[in-house]
Amino acid sequence: MVLNSCGVQKMEYELSEKEKKAREMLCLPLDMDDNGRIMQTVDELWDLVGYWKLNFAYTNYGPELVKAIKDKGGKVFLDLKFHDIPNSVAGYARAAVRLGVDMFNVHASGGHEMMESAQKAAEQEASRSGIQRPKIIAVTVLTSLDKDIMNNQLNISGEVEEQVLRLAKLTQKSGLDGVVCSAADLHAIKDKLPEDFLFVTPGVKGVTTAAGSDQKRVFSPGNAVEDGSSMLVVGRAILDAPDRRAAAYEILQDMAKKL
Repeated sequence: MVLNSCGVQKMEYELSEKEKKAREMLCLPLDMDDNGRIMQTVDELWDLVGYWKLNFAYTNYGPELVKAIKDKGGKVFLDLKFHDIPNSVAGYARAAVRLGVDMFNVHASGGHEMMESAQKAAEQEASRSGIQRPKIIAVTVLTSLDKDIMNNQLNISGEVEEQVLRLAKLTQKSGLDGVVCSAADLHAIKDKLPEDFLFVTPGVKGVTTAAGSDQKRVFSPGNAVEDGSSMLVVGRAILDAPDRRAAAYEILQDMAKKL
């Protein structure tokens, strides 16, 4: 046991090489309204999490929160899901590059021109600033949606996997680095896309816990890795656990078995 910077005792874990690789694939969403709690969570789970995902936390605290995490050496996934006319999304992309985030996303349903504009604008801004361009990924079908909602509310026919594949291929054609999709969709799309294409999978449950009730298509951490996930977004299974460090380490262990 050691004390973290908040003076709280925490269990230290010595990670194996595979568990270290799993750590770089584990992304934790910081879905909190309190900046103090956010940074306390980062400090508490620093050695067990590779990426920190910001959405409404960024809306609350903005660039200063990104800087605080980056100053600690952390990697930031800016999860604002840009979806607008191409010119506007190009502006958002340039701003994301200037923030210094490591990854950001757009909605694939915005179309080829929009996604290509994001990629080109980010490339130009990164070159102008002399920094590496962040990874850009596109959301395919939200994990809160299932076939019934897609067919009957959104009027998109066919199976979920067919729509995910269509959008994933469009994303790749547009020059982006990967997609956000359910791990349950990987079997239908992974072998139809390049080997270096990224597959970021939210809706991943804990090893022994369920995902949130709003998640329709979920996988366990090990199963997600086995089916080809590049990065797992795991939230409530860690954040709501009685011992969050133990829960995160259990997830790394489960992932490592499949690496």
